[in-house]
Amino acid sequence: MTLLGKIFTLLVLLLSLAFFIVSLIANSSHIDHKKKVSAYQAQAKVLETTVDQLKKAQEQLKTSLAQEQLSRKTALAELQTQLTTAREQLAQANTDLTGKAATLTIQTQKLAETIDRVASLNKQNDTLKIEIDKIITDRNDQRKRVIALQDGLNTLKSVESDLLAQQKQLQDESTLNAAKADTLGRALERAGIKDVDDVPPADLKGVVLAIDGNQQVVISVGRDDGLRVGHKLEVYRSGQYLGQIEISTVKDDQALGKILIRKGFIQKDDKVAAKIN
Repeated sequence: MTLLGKIFTLLVLLLSLAFFIVSLIANSSHIDHKKKVSAYQAQAKVLETTVDQLKKAQEQLKTSLAQEQLSRKTALAELQTQLTTAREQLAQANTDLTGKAATLTIQTQKLAETIDRVASLNKQNDTLKIEIDKIITDRNDQRKRVIALQDGLNTLKSVESDLLAQQKQLQDESTLNAAKADTLGRALERAGIKDVDDVPPADLKGVVLAIDGNQQVVISVGRDDGLRVGHKLEVYRSGQYLGQIEISTVKDDQALGKILIRKGFIQKDDKVAAKIN
């Protein structure tokens, strides 16, 4: 309840009390008029005193009310100022909130994009892991194959070394045998003895490389092809028989023969063979 309401309530209470007293006096008809007048005068004085007190109280209440109203206006003005400030702060806060909301939206979009990129990178990473595992497996398999090939190569090198040793041994034996055969052939030739079993290989074939003026023919086959001194070869060209030569000198890949039989003009690039089919 406000101060003004309290004042009015007090006034109503006092007036009610005064009217109650007057009613009591009026109802007391058995009291004489003089007493009544005295009583009325006393009551009037009481009432005047009461009214004066009420006026003073009213003045005090008005003063208090004015002070309270002034205080309330001052407080209201302060509250209005605070409200204005609060509204401005609220507007600024709303503006900041809007900006932050926009920033949050952008950051949320960026976060979603980042999450998508991370998911994509994780997927790529998983794919790369699978590929790396496959590469590692392939590398291990290749390493095993390389080791196996290296072992095989080492074995082949060992075999090659043995074969080279055997080849050298065979070459030495072949050279020695060829030297022995040449020496034996020359010795038999000087002695006028022919080895009837010493004939050139049946599939021996070559070509004439050159011819000199002394009936000598250089051919493209030699000791490596099984040719020996004293062997006889047939000379032909395109199926035409041209004559026969006898080997007089033998090298590894060439030989020199003397013309024994001439049935045609022998020239370079003519064919020679042990037999003519």
